[in-house]
Amino acid sequence: MCVIFGVAIVRQHDAFQRYRAATLEAGALPWEGEAMAPEACVSFATEWAMACPGLGTWCESEAPRLVMQCMASRDRTLFCTATGDASGSTEFGYDDCARLREDVDGTYAKRSHKKFCGAAFRAVAEHCRRGGAVP
Repeated sequence: MCVIFGVAIVRQHDAFQRYRAATLEAGALPWEGEAMAPEACVSFATEWAMACPGLGTWCESEAPRLVMQCMASRDRTLFCTATGDASGSTEFGYDDCARLREDVDGTYAKRSHKKFCGAAFRAVAEHCRRGGAVP
């Protein structure tokens, strides 16, 4: 039984690595060529994670990393200043995620979207907490 489970995990990890390489390492990322609003950063990361073939934890850990890269691509000081203390709230991004989730079909897909989107908005909040400027 352990061998079967191990083989399945290895195959899934290989599919995840191929997806990651094809989508994140093969070419320029969207924010490298154009300025993306923070909401667009979150949307990109969430959509990427939703299409991810790996285990949820692998995909979920990539979404905040992508948002942090996107946020760091431009100076976000004005955005972070305008957001103010709201980014420190546990409800930060909740309404935005709910709006993005409206077109998602299926209970499990909605649950995954909620997790990925929430993690992405926490990355936006973390970027603002660190100052919002380009490193």
